[in-house]
Amino acid sequence: MSEKRRGIRYRTIAHARVHGLFNGDALLKDISVTGCRIETTVFIEARPGTAYTLEVIPESAAKIASFELQVETRWTNAAADSYEVGFLVKASPEGKQFQRYVDYLAWRSSNE
Repeated sequence: MSEKRRGIRYRTIAHARVHGLFNGDALLKDISVTGCRIETTVFIEARPGTAYTLEVIPESAAKIASFELQVETRWTNAAADSYEVGFLVKASPEGKQFQRYVDYLAWRSSNE
């Protein structure tokens, strides 16, 4: 999905769980302080405007514990073998962990 953004989205290899949407892990494709995108091989019915709790499980190299975000579905995209969902970050109850992770991803992308 091509979209003009005000902020940079950082690529990641973290996992995510979306409570109330489906059971299992998804791949967290990218993230910023305002939004994120997940991908899964299992069809999930995520209606735009619906609120969820998304648990982010950072890659072990980040040395950051998992944390939760309150998100809202913005868009979905189905392909032959994958399904993507874009979310707006509405709140971060564990803001310090979230900010540490985004800072880590910014540092990592500047050193690639």
